[in-house]
Formats: sequence, structure tokens, C-alpha cells
Amino acid sequence: MNKRLAWVAYAVLGAALAGILGCSKDSSNPYGTGSQPSTPPPPNTVVMMNIAFNPGTLTISKGATVTWQNNDGITHTSTSDTGVWDTGNIAGGTSKAVTFSNAGTFKYHCAIHGPSMSGTIVVQ
Repeated sequence: MNKRLAWVAYAVLGAALAGILGCSKDSSNPYGTGSQPSTPPPPNTVVMMNIAFNPGTLTISKGATVTWQNNDGITHTSTSDTGVWDTGNIAGGTSKAVTFSNAGTFKYHCAIHGPSMSGTIVVQ
């Protein structure tokens, strides 16, 4: 009987420690445990994380400014597929912004990581 009680105590203690140490998965966090910023990004912000743009498509009003915020530990760019803009290098932990004066759909990519890291800005 004492062995069974000891195993139950170990199981409860292990579950508690996993929760305290952040070993449990938070299914409400799309960035994974510990990767989500403590506050959500400001409006019209594209977050670069895990070699991806999030959101992949952002819709804004004409005249609005989009900020690319690099939350990766590596450098990225935001480069228009048609040459409309190029932020140049955006180091990890920094950001750059572009103002969109014309309506349209603008596809872009990271010049460093190629077409697999791409996104779209829709200006209305």
C-alpha cells in the first residue's frame, strides 16, 4: 500500500513540476511554449519567427504603415517580389517599417531565405 501511495505522490509532483517549469504544451499559443511575446504585436505588424511571416497575409488601409518585427535570432528581409520595397537586413530583435500609398496586392519574400519564406500585403 505504501508503494502505491509513493507512486501517486511522484506522479503528482512530476505533473506539478512540469507545469511550473513550462514543460506542458499550451495549445492556445501558436508560437509554442515560451515563444509568444508577453504583449501582442501592434496593429499592422508582421512578426518574423521560425523562418516565417506571421500573419502570412495582412490587409491594411491605403496610407498605413506595416512594421516587420524580427523575433528570430537570425537576419531576415522584407523584399517585394516586384521591387516596390526592400527593407534590407532586419537583425533579430529589431524591426523596419514601410508605408503603403497605393492600393493593391503585394507579394513579398525574405531575400535571405527565398520563396519558402513569403507573405502578402493587401492594401485597400
